[in-house]
Amino acid sequence: MAEKDKNMALAHIMQAIGSNSLKPPHTLFSGGLSSDAPFFPEDILVWKSSSDQTVTDVAIHQRMILKIILSGELVSIVDGLQIPMKAGDMILFFPYQFHSARLLCAPSDYSFLAVTFTEKTRNYSPLLPLKNHLLTPDADDARNIVAIIRAYLQRDRYSPESGILSLMEILFAQRRKILHAEMGNRTSASFPRDTADRISDYFRNHFNEQISLKTVASEFGISEETIRRIFHRSYGEITPGKLIRRLRMQFAVEMLEHTEEPIARIAEKCGYADTFVFSKAFRRLTGLSPQKYRKNHRET
Repeated sequence: MAEKDKNMALAHIMQAIGSNSLKPPHTLFSGGLSSDAPFFPEDILVWKSSSDQTVTDVAIHQRMILKIILSGELVSIVDGLQIPMKAGDMILFFPYQFHSARLLCAPSDYSFLAVTFTEKTRNYSPLLPLKNHLLTPDADDARNIVAIIRAYLQRDRYSPESGILSLMEILFAQRRKILHAEMGNRTSASFPRDTADRISDYFRNHFNEQISLKTVASEFGISEETIRRIFHRSYGEITPGKLIRRLRMQFAVEMLEHTEEPIARIAEKCGYADTFVFSKAFRRLTGLSPQKYRKNHRET
């Protein structure tokens, strides 16, 4: 059987080569295949919503989340953008984006599959073309999603590597579709950025600086009260102050888990001039001091 498989593989290789000469290159240092978007996902988790966990509250995560709607209809609200979705649609949430769902159906009729992951170097820029786009899976995507589920469940001899490669195929197939559509001047699936989206982007890009509602209001040429109203209308209970604190704490968690930076340096990188104030804020959110959190994480 092994000999037959080997001969079949060889026949496919020879067919692919065909009449092409494939001469040895003059140099081995240039001219080969390479990716314009190096990206390697890891730590992939897969879960399905339950009837009592529809997750409609505003959420912020430090992981990438590919969300596939299995049933029901809703409006996904991502950084203030309202994106209608129905069964079969997908969306990709980036780290530190905050999002929620407004259901257009009964909670019992709503369910979704979540594929969450990180990237080895924490470099998510290759996937930016997918940000705030409505994604629609095709048959190939569906097969890859099945492969991810089976690999995660360790079923049917699917290896972890097959799940990782399947996820990469989904992400980059969708990326190619979006870039191709934009190059062809066709209507993109992206949604227009509004004031709330621009302000939340500003917070994400400057949360580690000494910013305040006053400085942000000055930056956008609007009043502080207007910013409060925009946030209340778009994000409910998430105030500008809460957003900054949550962004800082999530960044702190990332630093504590994945670096050896001293606590004082992490506090500084999170926008805190005083290490004591940082530690107090961290303990208030997590129930642990930064030192204790790092120690517990290393022991698990």
